[in-house]
Amino acid sequence: MKRFKRLIAIVTVMLFALSIIAPAFAQDEATTEETGSVYEQAAKVLQEKGILKGNEQGDLMLNKSLTRAEILAMIIRATGQEDVVENYKDVEPSFTDVSQDHWAFAYVEAGKDLGIVNGYPNGTFKPDKPVKFEELCKMLVAAKGESPAAGKWPLNYVRKALELGFFNGIEDEVGIGDVVIRGQAAVAFANAFFQPEKTIVVKDVKPVANDTIEVYVDAYLGDEAATLEDGDVIPLDFEIKDASDETKTVAVTLIDSQASDFGAGKLVLKTAAQTEGATYKLYYKGNDTGKTFVAVPVQLQVVKVEVPNLKQVVVTFNRDVKDVYAQDTNNYEIKVGDAVKNIGAVKLSEDKKVVTLNLKDDLANQDKVKVTLKTGLGLKADYTAEIGPVVDAQAPSIAKVTAINPQKIQIEFSEPVKNYGTSSNYTVNGMYLVKQVKGFAEDSSIDPNVIVLYLYTPLNVGSNTLSVAGVTDIAGNTVVNPRVSFNVAEDKSPIELKNVSATMTQIKFEFSKAIQNIVSISLSNGTVTGTSIDGNVVTISLGDDITSCIPVSGASVSLQVGDYAGQTATFNKYIVPTIDTERPTIKSVNVADSTTVKITFSEDVRVPSVSDNKIVVKDKDGNQRVISAITWDTDDSGNQIKNTLKVTVASPLPAGVVTVVVSGVEDASPLKNASLPQTVTATLSDTTPPSVVAPIVYNDVAGDTTELYITFDKTLNAASANAVANYKYLDSTYVTRDFSGASATLLSNGKTVKLVVKDSEFASMTYLQIMGVADTNGNKLTTAVLKNGSNFVNAGAAIVTVDANKLPEAVSTNKIKVYLTGPINEYTIYGGDFEVKAGSSTIDILYAKWLGDEKAVELNLATAVGADAKRDGNPVTVSVKANSVTKDLLGRSLNNGSAVGPFTVADKIAPTISSVEAVFNTTANQTYVTVNFSENITVGNVLDQFKVYIGGALTQPDDITVGQNNIVFKFNGDKRYSAIKVDYIPHYNGSYRVKDGASNELGQTSVTATWK
Repeated sequence: MKRFKRLIAIVTVMLFALSIIAPAFAQDEATTEETGSVYEQAAKVLQEKGILKGNEQGDLMLNKSLTRAEILAMIIRATGQEDVVENYKDVEPSFTDVSQDHWAFAYVEAGKDLGIVNGYPNGTFKPDKPVKFEELCKMLVAAKGESPAAGKWPLNYVRKALELGFFNGIEDEVGIGDVVIRGQAAVAFANAFFQPEKTIVVKDVKPVANDTIEVYVDAYLGDEAATLEDGDVIPLDFEIKDASDETKTVAVTLIDSQASDFGAGKLVLKTAAQTEGATYKLYYKGNDTGKTFVAVPVQLQVVKVEVPNLKQVVVTFNRDVKDVYAQDTNNYEIKVGDAVKNIGAVKLSEDKKVVTLNLKDDLANQDKVKVTLKTGLGLKADYTAEIGPVVDAQAPSIAKVTAINPQKIQIEFSEPVKNYGTSSNYTVNGMYLVKQVKGFAEDSSIDPNVIVLYLYTPLNVGSNTLSVAGVTDIAGNTVVNPRVSFNVAEDKSPIELKNVSATMTQIKFEFSKAIQNIVSISLSNGTVTGTSIDGNVVTISLGDDITSCIPVSGASVSLQVGDYAGQTATFNKYIVPTIDTERPTIKSVNVADSTTVKITFSEDVRVPSVSDNKIVVKDKDGNQRVISAITWDTDDSGNQIKNTLKVTVASPLPAGVVTVVVSGVEDASPLKNASLPQTVTATLSDTTPPSVVAPIVYNDVAGDTTELYITFDKTLNAASANAVANYKYLDSTYVTRDFSGASATLLSNGKTVKLVVKDSEFASMTYLQIMGVADTNGNKLTTAVLKNGSNFVNAGAAIVTVDANKLPEAVSTNKIKVYLTGPINEYTIYGGDFEVKAGSSTIDILYAKWLGDEKAVELNLATAVGADAKRDGNPVTVSVKANSVTKDLLGRSLNNGSAVGPFTVADKIAPTISSVEAVFNTTANQTYVTVNFSENITVGNVLDQFKVYIGGALTQPDDITVGQNNIVFKFNGDKRYSAIKVDYIPHYNGSYRVKDGASNELGQTSVTATWK
C-alpha cells in the first residue's frame, strides 16, 4: 500500500510542477531607505504568501540561519505544492536520517521526487544542518526546472543561479561555503518566484486584413511604465469573440514579431479567417478589453484570366464580386494591339467568383489579347494579363436542349455561336417547325451561349429530335454534335394561378405551368389593346390614356386560358392597380457631341414638344441654345430607350460645361407625373477643329513639283489628312480649283501633312484652302492660308541650329534640354547626334525626345549629373556632331551638317528635399528633425516657410539651425511615438524662398520623417 501511495504522489507532484509558471520580479532598490532593508522588502512578500513565518512575537528572525529541511519546505510552499505534500506522509523513507515522524519528512520525500534535492552519497539528507549558499543555488535552479551551467559542482549551479538573477541586490553578501540566513533566502525566493508582474493594458485595436489585426498596448511594472518585449504576451492571451454571438470565436494563431513594433507597443496578430463585416470584441487573458473592430473584406484577387474562344474572356477571382461592380463594363479593358474591344453582356457565375465577358467585337485567331481589370471591381490595384496568341480550334457542341414548353425550345451551346438566325438552320423531328429564332443579339436577357426556338405547332410528349445545320462558332468551326434528342414531359397537372399584379396600363397573370393560348378575356373597366404569352406568364395590355386604363378603384377581370395538355381554366379576379405617383428625376446627362445632349431619367418618360420649353440647354457661357428636336434615344439595334431623351441643338456647342434645366417632363404612366425643376451639368469634350500652327513651308525640288509641309496643332485623322480632295487653291482670280495629280501624306509625327503639287499650280496660287481635315476626335478644319506674307514662310535657305539665345539647360539630374532655332517646329530626333561631357568624361545618352511646344530636344542621361549641373566639379557641356541623323521635315541635318558646340549647360535643376530624419537624443531629452536638401541652399524666414507637424499638430521648434544643405529643428522632449511631417510653403516674397546657387527655387513639398 505504501509503494502504491508513493507512485500516486510522484505522478501528482510531476503534473503539478509542469503547470507552474513563476512570474518575474524586479527589486526596487531606490525605495530601500523608505521601506526598510532589502531583506525586509523580500521577507514581506514571502510572509504575505505564507512562505516565511516568524516567532510568536512576530519577529521574522532575518539574521538567523535556515536548515536544509526549512529551506526545502519554503521551496515547496513557493511552488504552490503544499497540498501535494500530504500524499507523501505514508511513503517509505528515502533517507536514513529522515524518519516518518520528522516534521519535514513529507517535504523531503516530495523534494526528492521533484529532483530539487538528492541527499548525500551515504544515504542521509541532514535535514537539520544549516543550508549553505551553493546548496540553496542547487535547490532553486532545480525547482525552476533549469539545467546547471557547464562545469563541475558546485560552480555549475552557482553560475546558473547568478545568471538567473536569484541573488540580485545581494551578490556581494553570499559565497560558496557561506551559511545562508533567512533574509538572504527571502531575497533569493522573491527574485526566483515573486517578482512583480508586467501589466499589459490594451489601448486600441485595428483591423488590417481579413486575417490580421493590430493591437496597441501600454506595459507597466507596478505603477511604472515599462517597455513591451517579445515574449511578454502569447497568442493564447488574446481571444476574439463575435459581438453578436460570443460563442463564435476567431482563433489568434500568431504574434508576428517581424511586423510588430514592441518598443511602440504595437502587436500584429495573425488570426483565423474573420467574417467580413462582423463586429468583434477583443479579450485579453479572459477579460473584455472594451475594444471592438469590424472585420475587413477578404482582398479581392485575380486567380486566372482565360480566352476560351473568340467571343469571350473569362476571369476567375478568389472570392465573390459584387454584382454592381461586375456588371459595370468600365471596370474592364480588352485590347488587341491598340484597338479596344467593346464588351456586351457580362455574366456572373452563381457563386459570383467567375465573370464571363461577352465581346461585341469578335477576336481572331492569333490575336494577342491584353486584359486589364480595374480597381472598380474591388481590386487593390489594376491587374493586367496578356494572353495569346489566341487559337480557337475547339468546335462548339450542343451542351443541352430543354423544352421550356412544347412550343419553346432552348439550346445551350458550349460557347457563343453565329449563323444561327434563320429558321432553316433547324429541323425538329425532321420538319421545319421553327417560327422564330432568338439569341443574345435579339434579346439581351438571353445568355450569349443560348438560342431559343419558337415553334409553329406544339411538340408531342416524349422523345423528339433536333438537327442543327450551318451554325458555327466565331472561328468558323461547325457544331460537332448537330443532331441531339430531347424530351418533352407530359404535364397534366391542373392550371393554377400563382400571382396577379397590375398597373393602370397592364395586368400580369402568372400560372403554375406554361400557357398555350388565351381562350377569352373580360374586363369590367378599361380597354384591352393587346395580349402576350411568355411561358407561364400572360400579359394583358391596356391603353396608356387615363380614359382607357384601369381606374384607381379597380376592375373585374375574367381570364380563361389553355395549357399544352388541352386543359382550360377560368379565373375571376378583382384587380386594384398599383398606382405610379413618383415624379421622374434625372439620373444623368451626357453631352454626346457638340449638337447632342442625352438625358436619362429614373423611369420611362413621354417625349415633350420642343415648343413646350420643358428642356433648356445652356452653353459654357450661360447662353441658351435653340433646340431643334427631342426624341427617345435608341440602342445599337435601333430599339427605343424610353427613359432617355435625345436633345438636338440647332448649332454646335463649344467645349466646356453644359447646363441642362428640366421641368415638367412627364412619365409614361396614365397619371403623367411631371418632373420638378432640376438643373444638371455635364462637360462637352474638345470639339475645336485643328488649326495650322507652324508656317506652311515649301521647298522647290528638281522637276516640276513643289512640296508643301503643313503642320497642325493636333494629331490628325490619317484618312482625312491623306485625302487630296481636302486641299484646294484659289488662283489669281480667286477661283477655287482642285490640285491635279497632287499627293497628300501624313508624316509619322501625326501632325504634319506633306502636300506635293505642280509648280504651275503653286505659282498661280494665292491662298491654300483646307477643308475637311479632322483631328482624331472628328473635329474638322475649314480654313484658307495666304501664300505670301507672314503666314507662308520659305524655309529653303534657313539653317537649323542650337539656339544661341537660349543655351542648353539641365532641368533635372538626368535630363538636359537643347533648344533649336529655325522655321520648322518638327524634327526626327536621334540621341546619338548629341555628345554630353563633363571635362574629359563622356556621359551616355539613353534616348532623346522632341518637345514640339518648347522647340527643344530632351536628352535623357544614363548617369545622373550633380544637382548643380556639374560632375566631379566639371561643368556639363553639350555638342552636336557633324552630319547628324536628326533632321527637319525637309530632311536637312542640324547646322547644315556641320558640328557645333560645345555649349555649357545651365543649371536649371531645382533643389529638392532629399530626406527628413528624426532622432531622439536620450542624454539631452531632445528630438531633432533634420530636413536634408539635394544641394547647398539659401533660405530666409524659415518658420514662415517650414511647418513641422508632430502627431498631426503644428508644433513650434525650440531652436533652428540652418546648415549649407540642411535645416535642423530642435524640440524639447521625446517625440518618438508620434508621426512627424514637414511641409514647405514658399514665402510670398521670392527673395526669402529656398534657392540653390543658381537661384532655382524649391517646389512646394510635403515629406514624412523617417526615424533613425
